[in-house]
Amino acid sequence: MLLASSIAITEYISYGPVPLPESVDDETVSDNGSLDENSEEATAADAKAPDEESEEQLGSSVQTSEKKTEVDLFRSTGEKEIIINHGDTITSAIGNLGFAKTDVHLASKALSKVFKLKNLKIGQKIAVRGKYDKTDKLTLMGFEFRPDYRYKITVSRNGAGFRAEKSEVAIKRVVKNISGQISPKSPSYSLKKCGVKSSVAAEALRGLSHIVNLRASKRPADFEFLYQDFYDEFGNVVKKPELLYASICVNGQIKRVYKFVDNGVCEYVDSNGVILKTLARSRSMLSQPLAYTKVTSHFGLRVHPISRKVKKHEGVDFKAAVGTPVRAAASGVVVRASPYSGYGRYINIRHSESINTAYAHLSRIVVRSGQHVAQGQIIGYTGKSGVTTGSHLHYELHKNGRPINPMSFVKQEPLKLTGEKLRRFNRFKRQVNMQVVGLIPAKGKTAKVKRFS
Repeated sequence: MLLASSIAITEYISYGPVPLPESVDDETVSDNGSLDENSEEATAADAKAPDEESEEQLGSSVQTSEKKTEVDLFRSTGEKEIIINHGDTITSAIGNLGFAKTDVHLASKALSKVFKLKNLKIGQKIAVRGKYDKTDKLTLMGFEFRPDYRYKITVSRNGAGFRAEKSEVAIKRVVKNISGQISPKSPSYSLKKCGVKSSVAAEALRGLSHIVNLRASKRPADFEFLYQDFYDEFGNVVKKPELLYASICVNGQIKRVYKFVDNGVCEYVDSNGVILKTLARSRSMLSQPLAYTKVTSHFGLRVHPISRKVKKHEGVDFKAAVGTPVRAAASGVVVRASPYSGYGRYINIRHSESINTAYAHLSRIVVRSGQHVAQGQIIGYTGKSGVTTGSHLHYELHKNGRPINPMSFVKQEPLKLTGEKLRRFNRFKRQVNMQVVGLIPAKGKTAKVKRFS
């Protein structure tokens, strides 16, 4: 596959949304008073022009206008949008509109069957429907809201009572293909300059870091990403974009990563179905808890940067700005998470009876002693606490209590998808490959495609 060196974005709309009724903007109703010109008692002082009205009169006029607006919204459109504020409940927020308390209670009770009322969030928008009967009494007809981008809840009048329904919302999914070049000196910044969204760039670099060392490249590397954006029927973004595929050409070799989700479990997988996090663990137990960073000080004897004496360096130092996320090298239990001598803020994790990892000079710790952590989970952030000349991560690997070189430690063989999982992945891979090479079906015609090598 030939990767483009220039920036290119291609969109594929997967499916469209179900159109919903458009909302109606609030109308403004105002009162205009008039003077009785025939009154003998009217004087110039009494008959003020409109632009000479007092603040009290203006305030009263605005309040009257607002009240009439509230009333006429239900008269003209039958609907009003409310927003949940701090301390509000469904009952109080809808009850304040003037509906009968019995109706509000029955509607709230119906809602509780499909939605936990305590999950109502501040800022939630609710479209309330109401109408006036012949006696000019305001009757609650129902309401609708979206607690999540994935579904909506509708409560509607059903005879003398109410019924509630939870239904999925059609989301427009737009699949995009973007290509360009990654600079080995500043991968994240170069991707940003190419127009790659930050969340997509972070996912792609994290996945690629399992199989390629970008810092080792002597020249910019061509990349190609496939990801998808999610929109509602109004064109609003409803969730972060998701990476589907990433490929990179480094020193003439093309490396590919697929983000495969199966039964809610997400894995980064290569073309052969190898689970990449286990590949990284087999090589060096995630020798780099910080993705795409460079080593500034290796394991072994060195001249100490502060004491200037030759001393054994019992770990590896990774260059990183303050606040860079630090991830657990492998699953395990936190043994220590606190300041520790010259190490500053320090974390030690036990992975087995014989293997521990340690992370030092952190600016912040987000785990506690005794906590179980998963491989790749954020445990803290880089800094320059303790005895250090600048911001970096000092990373150690201990075997049977003795420090060994993290860059050469081998733990286990990588895992590979098998059976039905492998078959599902291969189907997913074929779909991704077809979009990457630009396969666009045409009615009555055979589409020509580029060869995917």
